Amino acid sequence: MRTILLVGKVFFLFIAFAFLSCVTPPYSLQVPREIPIDAFGMAHAGGRFTEKENRLLNEMGVSWIRSTFRWDSIQKRTKQWDFSRWDRFVENAERAGKKVLAVLAYDVPWIYGKEEKEARRHIEPDKIPYFLQYVEGVARRYKGRIHAYEIWNEPNWLFWKGSDEDFFLLAAAAARRIKEVDPHSCLVMGSFWRVPKGFIRGMFRAGAFQYADAVSFHPYALTPEGVWALYDELKGVLQEIGFKGDIWVTEIGFPTGGWYLSRVPEEQKPSYVIKTLAGLLVRGARVVFWYELFDKFSEGLSPSGLDSELYFGLNYPDFKPKKGAAAYTLLARRLAGATYRPDLVKVSPELQHTLEILPFLGPDGQKVLLLWSKTGEKVYLRVSPLKGLFQVDIATGDRKQIPPEGYFTVEETPIFLSQEHTRLKDRPEDSAEKEPAGKVGSSSQGKRVEKQAGSPAGQQVEKVGSSPQGEMAGREASSSEADPQEAAFLESGFTLEQVEPEPKQGVTFSGELSFFWKIR
Repeated sequence: MRTILLVGKVFFLFIAFAFLSCVTPPYSLQVPREIPIDAFGMAHAGGRFTEKENRLLNEMGVSWIRSTFRWDSIQKRTKQWDFSRWDRFVENAERAGKKVLAVLAYDVPWIYGKEEKEARRHIEPDKIPYFLQYVEGVARRYKGRIHAYEIWNEPNWLFWKGSDEDFFLLAAAAARRIKEVDPHSCLVMGSFWRVPKGFIRGMFRAGAFQYADAVSFHPYALTPEGVWALYDELKGVLQEIGFKGDIWVTEIGFPTGGWYLSRVPEEQKPSYVIKTLAGLLVRGARVVFWYELFDKFSEGLSPSGLDSELYFGLNYPDFKPKKGAAAYTLLARRLAGATYRPDLVKVSPELQHTLEILPFLGPDGQKVLLLWSKTGEKVYLRVSPLKGLFQVDIATGDRKQIPPEGYFTVEETPIFLSQEHTRLKDRPEDSAEKEPAGKVGSSSQGKRVEKQAGSPAGQQVEKVGSSPQGEMAGREASSSEADPQEAAFLESGFTLEQVEPEPKQGVTFSGELSFFWKIR
């Protein structure tokens, strides 16, 4: 998103109170779900065209990059086309093994006459053919190389200044043109700011979703819990209108500075990253794009302490990671291709109300358990079995083996537990080893995960997402080579037992998280 200069304070107060409402999820979180291998994306990434940036994206586990192929950067005059920047962008993405989500948006002043000097952020109906020339030019030039398209950015917000009806006409015409030129591309409609119910219903009635493979939105909120509520709300609206495609989150993030009420101290950003990403994925989000890869200025060099748009990055532009980068990397490296398995945890009903408990089984047989307190109340737990169990620091990626006699405390900051069978190799069981960074290859060449090792017997696993080509990438977990001991490990789960605090009998892992009003 671009810097928003003029927004009334009354509006922010209105939105702040809107977050206090609850939305009942239109689905069950007790249903196992496969996390797509390419579920992790990054906004405003891939534009430096350097190997250093490509390595960073690989190390962080990013599969998708999102950028706006602005009309005014491609067609400056009626017959003056310049694709040079975007040729470099697409070539670099292919070299890095990243999928591209291209946003087709905004206008050019020349379509309104010589007297116009600035774009209007509005395409009048009689000017739509000009926009379609631009759309067709991009789709034809990069056919088979751009994996997905969005039409416009946040049209229900400050980025579209025309009527809703005019946008519906534009979106429907552009969607049709893209599918005519590149029928195998994935068309992601919407790019909504939050959940504009009337706008969504209007688009649907106007036929703008006819060619859509997915609907996208930007659920900016005060907290991760607010983000989840917006996802649930959108899911409900789409079920109401009968849309059966995927949901993509093409922007979400929290700034660490500036005047946006959504700002969060950098020390708390790892917690927000973990909760936001994990909560969206277990709800069925097909892809989540974090906003964004870099801050606008290096640490301590920002010219403004007020502009929150300068502070959304997970890294500084000099590649120094901010707090939150390790948390994103941890989830992208460990949850991509995994299956959300709520059946892997045995816990009392009381603890279910007190704790957020998200268990996953990876395609390599490794288990992950995320825990945090919903209420802020401290909960003392004992988890079993302990063999092969590690706790991973979400802020640094460091891990330690939990001693057999260890008790630990669950608070509002998420705890990340990892368990692997002793026969499963790949990651040595050192007592103080950082989570390994590695490359995520070109997932476009992979195969959809059709069978997940250790999926619950008699229980169907919900598959999230499929592109028109059926090319959803995945890693196939091979259970044919597993011996009975490994098979038993894959089917076994965690038992969580609430205990009285005994700090002298083990290691206590805890975290603090104070509450701030936040909004974007």
